[in-house]
Amino acid sequence: MNILAIIAAVLLFTLLIAGHEFGHYAAAKLLGVRVNEYSIGMGPLIFQKKYGETEYSLRALPIGGYCKIEGEDGDSDDDRSFMKKPWWAKVIILAAGAFMNFVLCIVLLTAIFWYSGAYSTTLADVSDGFPAQQAGIRAGDTIVAIDGKAYDDWMEVVNAIDASEGKPMTFTVERDGETYDYTMSAVESEGRWLMGITCKLVHSPVKAIGQSFSTTKATMQAMGQFFVQLFTGKANGDDVVGVVGIVSMIGQQAKFGIVNVVYLMAVISLNLGMVNLLPLPALDGGRILFVFIRLITRDKIGDKAEGITHAIGMILLLVLMAFLVFRDVNRFIL
Repeated sequence: MNILAIIAAVLLFTLLIAGHEFGHYAAAKLLGVRVNEYSIGMGPLIFQKKYGETEYSLRALPIGGYCKIEGEDGDSDDDRSFMKKPWWAKVIILAAGAFMNFVLCIVLLTAIFWYSGAYSTTLADVSDGFPAQQAGIRAGDTIVAIDGKAYDDWMEVVNAIDASEGKPMTFTVERDGETYDYTMSAVESEGRWLMGITCKLVHSPVKAIGQSFSTTKATMQAMGQFFVQLFTGKANGDDVVGVVGIVSMIGQQAKFGIVNVVYLMAVISLNLGMVNLLPLPALDGGRILFVFIRLITRDKIGDKAEGITHAIGMILLLVLMAFLVFRDVNRFIL
């Protein structure tokens, strides 16, 4: 991986973190909470400018960023501090970072599908010798229903075929303004069930938005399953990478063009949002959990106890990050 790819990967990753922190920043501002600093980058200060009550900083280490919100750690007498706000406002501010990551994912995927083309249920090709061709389906046909159920999403069509496991399926297709029914059974190939049909890509903003949402949903489900398997010991821990691993993957994808890089950034943004919502100390999800715990217990767990819990969580998180960096350097660099 060349130095330019590394620099580009680090900057893109930093922008994703900056977007996450901007979510916290924007929500806090909208809800009247004082924001002391919004920083892109970490470490030594390069540039800082104060506008109103907030300092905007650029720091030397492009490994993330942060948003300093007044009273987020509980130590503030300011009437506009985080801790003085109602529980629902706290949850919104804490969840806004992950929400921004989800938005970024959808925006990036929409741009990809608009540029490269989004899947449609119109067929671009029907392979010779496969069930669809043998049944009489042609290229240019549009699938409108399967077994009487309407379909307008290609991935749902693919999933329906795969779930059929070779059982007969009746496809309703539209051709030249007329509809036709064809019954056929998928054939198995390399662990998947296929009809021998390929969809046509269309450059439509509406289709691109729709596919970005469906892709985001499917990716979230896959990530959720992985988290469950990871915490139950059923997943391979080697599949978890740190910052160095992420940068390496971005650099590798850069060899195949900007579309691959943007797609990976969308997935990383989604992953960043989901990880931050995990109910673990120091993460946004852990802080949200404490908001509800303190609401239910009527603040019997005070600021000090919560602060200690998050501090311990942060230490453990930093240790995990250091371990992942060490392992990634050995795996991806050396």
